[in-house]
Amino acid sequence: MRAVTVLRFIVPPEWDQKPLGAFLRAAHGVSGTTLKRAKRMENGITHAGRPWRTVDPVRAGEEVCLILDDGRRDYRPCAADVPVLYEDGDFVAFEKPAGLAVHPSRGHPYDTLANVFAAREETRGLVFRPLTRLDRDTSGIVLAAKNAHAAKNAVLTEKCYAALLAGAPPQPEGTIDAPIGRESEGAQRRCVRPDGQPARTRWRVLAANGTAALALFWLETGRTHQIRVHAAHLGCPVLGDPLYGGGSPLLGRQALHCMRLRFLHPLSGEEITVVSAPPQEILQAARQAGLAPEAALRKAANLL
Repeated sequence: MRAVTVLRFIVPPEWDQKPLGAFLRAAHGVSGTTLKRAKRMENGITHAGRPWRTVDPVRAGEEVCLILDDGRRDYRPCAADVPVLYEDGDFVAFEKPAGLAVHPSRGHPYDTLANVFAAREETRGLVFRPLTRLDRDTSGIVLAAKNAHAAKNAVLTEKCYAALLAGAPPQPEGTIDAPIGRESEGAQRRCVRPDGQPARTRWRVLAANGTAALALFWLETGRTHQIRVHAAHLGCPVLGDPLYGGGSPLLGRQALHCMRLRFLHPLSGEEITVVSAPPQEILQAARQAGLAPEAALRKAANLL
């Protein structure tokens, strides 16, 4: 099944009498490839039901309809119940639980978030385009676009994570700017190394004692395992993360949760905020570590 999406644009006064192709590319970020595909489709670009050429002038107040042929869905549907935190015609934000992979792999070919998306969109056949990714044992928000135009033009403005740490960072808040690369060729584990890719993470401690801390992390780059590597480099690995030295009997997975995401919607221009509270297993582990996570998170809500 091929997925088809219809985008609708109203021509503003400043684009009156200018070429349709220029309007779509410059005002709405429609790629040249997308325009070529639309032109090859019957009635791929229309106005009032009539075909339009990209060289034709547009008029203020008119509506342009653009059909996107998004290709073919290639994931087997899986009807698992994953909560949805936000959804519109172009995006969906899932609240991914720990233990669920985002993409199929050899060990998880059919029980991933991609398969869940395929089941939700089975009648439309939309292609799964995640704009954010989480490790299998990290929980929280995963944002996916429903079409190529939305995926290309969405702007992520904030990715904020809550983490329970074994130990605490050296200061209550700060930034670590340290490149990350594989420890060795083909290794799963990453580390800070001079020849790695640039990686920058901000943190703020919400609560701490002598053995543990609850902190917020903001990703300014998107390297594999970035928070886990940087936390370990600071001397306070994520609790429950044996790969980076944070293994603990308090939790069977890393205590890392994507709790807030902000992005600019490419069609409306609105900044959308999606929020997800850390799950109970992280809060319970924090209490067992002698912290008061609910009070700390309430404080964080007032500060953010």
